[in-house]
Amino acid sequence: MSIDEQITKLEKSLMAGRGRWIADFNESFRNFRANGVEFDAFIRGNTRMKGFFISRLFSFLLNPNYPVGCFFLTTDSVKDFDRKFLIRTISAVKSRMKDEDNEMKWVWLFLLGTRNIATIRKFVEDVDDQTVGIALIDMNTKTIMNSNSYIGRQAKRYIKI
Repeated sequence: MSIDEQITKLEKSLMAGRGRWIADFNESFRNFRANGVEFDAFIRGNTRMKGFFISRLFSFLLNPNYPVGCFFLTTDSVKDFDRKFLIRTISAVKSRMKDEDNEMKWVWLFLLGTRNIATIRKFVEDVDDQTVGIALIDMNTKTIMNSNSYIGRQAKRYIKI
């Protein structure tokens, strides 16, 4: 399965599958650019769920309506993926969080790759940012590694490879 097909599968999984439990992702963009970093995909939504009358009433009364997002980036497409590039990518994500009309409360950053996974994994594990959850997906072994933030640890529960 190609990386583009895998991104499409993850996108559908978040928009119509397990991701529906955490947020209502309703918009998807391909080849999304933010602060000089080009992401393969970006989806956004909010935490207010849709449904029938009782579900909507329950959601309106009990759930906050936070804007949220999810960025996808293939590490193989980046010439030199190092710690500086990861920091620049997180900075681009955070600036996009603040650019929204309604400031996003949290985002996921999914890094998909097949090369240099051990090095990138160390970079991801060292990230200490509580508003950006990072998940590294090794396309060869189909494993998911995450950052130590709460949002990063939760990413494993809602994506399916």
